[in-house]
Amino acid sequence: MTRIRILAALALAAVLAPAEEGGTESDPSKAPPKAKQALNKVFRGRIVKIKKRKVTIYYDFEEPEQLLDFEDARPPRLLDASQNRASIEGGRLVLEGSTAIRHKMEGSGELRAHFYLRPSQQRNMGTYFTEPVMSDFFVVLNLFDDRFYKDGALLLAACGLHEDEGADDLSTGLVNWRDIFKGNAKKIAAVGQDVEVEVAKEGWTESCRVGDLEGKGSSKGKMAEMKSYHFGLWVHGSRATVDDLTLTVELTDEFLDLNDLKAEIEVEWEEVAETGPFAGVKGVPPRLRQQVEAYAAGGGEARDLVDGLLRTGLPKDVRRICADVLEARKDPRTVPMVIDALYSADKTTREIAIGVVKAICGQTFGYSAGAREKARSQAIQKLNAHLAENREKYYG
Repeated sequence: MTRIRILAALALAAVLAPAEEGGTESDPSKAPPKAKQALNKVFRGRIVKIKKRKVTIYYDFEEPEQLLDFEDARPPRLLDASQNRASIEGGRLVLEGSTAIRHKMEGSGELRAHFYLRPSQQRNMGTYFTEPVMSDFFVVLNLFDDRFYKDGALLLAACGLHEDEGADDLSTGLVNWRDIFKGNAKKIAAVGQDVEVEVAKEGWTESCRVGDLEGKGSSKGKMAEMKSYHFGLWVHGSRATVDDLTLTVELTDEFLDLNDLKAEIEVEWEEVAETGPFAGVKGVPPRLRQQVEAYAAGGGEARDLVDGLLRTGLPKDVRRICADVLEARKDPRTVPMVIDALYSADKTTREIAIGVVKAICGQTFGYSAGAREKARSQAIQKLNAHLAENREKYYG
């Protein structure tokens, strides 16, 4: 998207009220169908797309009730059953100790999950797909596994367990484990930083992307094919938080019948944002879109947009638009909020942040995103001195 297009979108947004439910629909005549209303009775997440039986649901984890869409689902024989801690805190899903949860939607065909993961430590966490009956039959996509791989490197793999394999004890060597792909991404999935994760399963094929590292493979082998499955998240002796989860799944007949949805689901509908700063931009979490649109229209909180530009897991154009909206409003109180970003190890974050400073203060104070750390620190000292001399303007 060109800067001219962004500015035009901002100008339009300034005269619009913030969109309800975090986005505008493409046409008033395309109001949410009965299928969306029916799904809203089953799930606490936000339904954003329905394409016949394929449903896309989004979680911002702002409401504790959203945890009700998940169930305790520790993979058999993998996690300590005495520990199970999952909660929603501070707008994020928190998994700690040894726990696993799975979403209640049962799907077949394609199942895809997209979210932002923040590891508290690089140890034992990942996602999995399991059969509805919760048998010993599942596929695991592991991150930072040190149970089977002692170096604790990021591992992308397929694992199948089945009772008649005699795998009562993981140490016996009878586990039906089969790697499909793997790679090391310790720098990509850094402690305390959001990293974008996307996993998918369709038939025999599993795929996973963590930041820029991605792989694809097949679990076909000793395992029987899963006819239907659920998506889940797990940690073992570890801690991680998750935000902005988008889950797409083709619902099974069994699930539709169980929830009285079969008569309602055969429709096509999508929540589409055609106006505002993010018009036509993909990969925007609905909550962030709502926050940016509100700020562009004269309301909202600058802190929300600063948090957006700091999230290294978001697409760069999304982060830059957060900065563009802050620059357009030119509120001096924003400058102290972006100082931490000038210390970031991520160069793109530093470039975006100094752009905000320059737009509001009219200068960079000699700061260059590509300069060495000592030179950057000296420039930040000059910026801090400027803020101190003009405290009323920047902190009032």
